[in-house]
Amino acid sequence: MATPSAANFLNLDLEIEATSDLRPLAEHFKGRAFVLFLGPTDGGFRLALEPLIEGKLNADPATCTEHFLGILEALPENLLNLWSGCRSRVFDYGFDGGLESPPNHMNLPTSTLARAAKLDLGFRITVYPFRERSADEE
Repeated sequence: MATPSAANFLNLDLEIEATSDLRPLAEHFKGRAFVLFLGPTDGGFRLALEPLIEGKLNADPATCTEHFLGILEALPENLLNLWSGCRSRVFDYGFDGGLESPPNHMNLPTSTLARAAKLDLGFRITVYPFRERSADEE
């Protein structure tokens, strides 16, 4: 029988797509983000990152957002040009949908949204359906 699970924040991914190689951006994030994917795709190149905050993944949404914004706002000019040339830059907030739990809210102040807008960042929210966990996942 499934144990009820609460809705909760899982992670924030920064997903970037471009026609040029994104390795220089991945290098800039070294030690401050975990690379989920870096490589060619059918249409160019893709880089997907999760923030590393004090050596750990998956803080709260606001802390993850602030972490990434601080890194992006400090990009050197050569990387800022690479960033500006990307065709897609998205913050993807992942949530476990939970089962029989109260709603889970995420609040980002307008000042944070304004900072993201200056960087031409899009937002996506991904809600994963409830799934029973195996004994080795718990």
